[in-house]
Amino acid sequence: DPLVSKPTEEKDDKDATFHDDVIDIVKLGVPLFISMLSWVGMKTTDTALLGHVSAEALAASALSDLWTMCSATLIMGRVLNILIGSAVGAGNPKLGGIYLQVAYVVVFSIAIFVVILWNITKQFWLFFGSAYQVSADAGYYARILSISIPGLILFSQLSQYFSAQRIMHPEVTASSIALGMNLILGLTLVLGFPIPGFNGYGFVACPIVTTAVVYVQLIVMVVDAIYIERLHVACWGGWSWKEITWHRIHTFSALYFPSALGLASDFWRVAVIGAVAAKLGTIEVAVFNTSYRIMWMTLIVVNSLSMASSIKMSMRFGAMNWMGARQAGHAGLGMCFLVLIVICLALVFHIRLFGQIFTSDPAFLDLFAAARVPFTVTLFLMNLSIALEKIPYSMGRTTEVFWMGLIASWGGQVPGVILLTTYWKNDLYGLYSGMAVGYFVCCVLYAIIAFTSDWKYYAQKAKERAETE
Repeated sequence: DPLVSKPTEEKDDKDATFHDDVIDIVKLGVPLFISMLSWVGMKTTDTALLGHVSAEALAASALSDLWTMCSATLIMGRVLNILIGSAVGAGNPKLGGIYLQVAYVVVFSIAIFVVILWNITKQFWLFFGSAYQVSADAGYYARILSISIPGLILFSQLSQYFSAQRIMHPEVTASSIALGMNLILGLTLVLGFPIPGFNGYGFVACPIVTTAVVYVQLIVMVVDAIYIERLHVACWGGWSWKEITWHRIHTFSALYFPSALGLASDFWRVAVIGAVAAKLGTIEVAVFNTSYRIMWMTLIVVNSLSMASSIKMSMRFGAMNWMGARQAGHAGLGMCFLVLIVICLALVFHIRLFGQIFTSDPAFLDLFAAARVPFTVTLFLMNLSIALEKIPYSMGRTTEVFWMGLIASWGGQVPGVILLTTYWKNDLYGLYSGMAVGYFVCCVLYAIIAFTSDWKYYAQKAKERAETE
């Protein structure tokens, strides 16, 4: 088979100890953390800039995000690292380049539908009774951002292509430059800072800046990683339509669609819980939104470690080193558990300090402190579920992960939140308790998959996907 070559493995990987895996997960996790932090920083920068333009601008962007994120999740699935990691581990790296091509064909096909949805944002909000001007502004915002969709797809899949091979720095470099450019261009073109006498272009410039930065980020990665360092060569055999077979499209899609739909389900679930929080009161919804930021800050750390562990598991599955894959999975899970224990202890004893990052309002801080126990439990279980799901995810069991998550979300968490806030405590204590119930169910279901799986069997499945047998 012309695709098969000598195995590309981590140095002395077969003899790696648990301690070696812990060190390596940290080395892989740090650049992943920086990349994720840069993405969050860009979103936060956009929100802050619009907040300084006007309340109307912020409202329009919020409406735009609420509608576009419902479909954006369809192009955000991240399964390419499973296929490429297995191919590299099995000694068939050129198949990784073929699956990059398959990914582009599949995801760009979905993107046609997503672009159409983003371009009817104005009509959608008018249909649901929103005021004309805010609907028109939301429509403009989404329409400009729809131009960035091709760039987002190209960057997302290409960054997975490199990270699956343990090549982390191109994404770090590109995302860090993008964060800086987004801030500089945003301050200058949106607010007019620091140019004397120039007040900026305001709201109309913000989505243009964001879209431009998406393509700058892509160009930086392509120039740096492909044209200068030639990092793509090991897994790239050139574009070939004949290699994009229906069998490979089916293999990719079978992993991709459950992953993408799972992300969509998570977004819709949070939207429903946010609606319940909004009914509790103005301060309550502010506390809920702020607390979710703390959850996501923690998630960046946990997700970085668990994704690093997933990269190692995928490569070892492909190499039929199922015991090494299990060791990497347990190492990643253990590290996430310890990180969560430290963060949760800090929250329980110093929750007001965390709240003061966002506000000094005493009423806000009192509400936050009163709900500290269920909030901390929710944060712990939410992040633990993310760490647990990476084990079956790395096995290629994205369908099982999707169904387990769906059951926990819509059969546990959403009903739990509604029932507990209706019949027990109609406050944040009840809301967080309902969320904790759902995440507990999710952790139990994921743990059952993770700890009862036949690792050797899924290593064999990974080797079959790598087309070396």
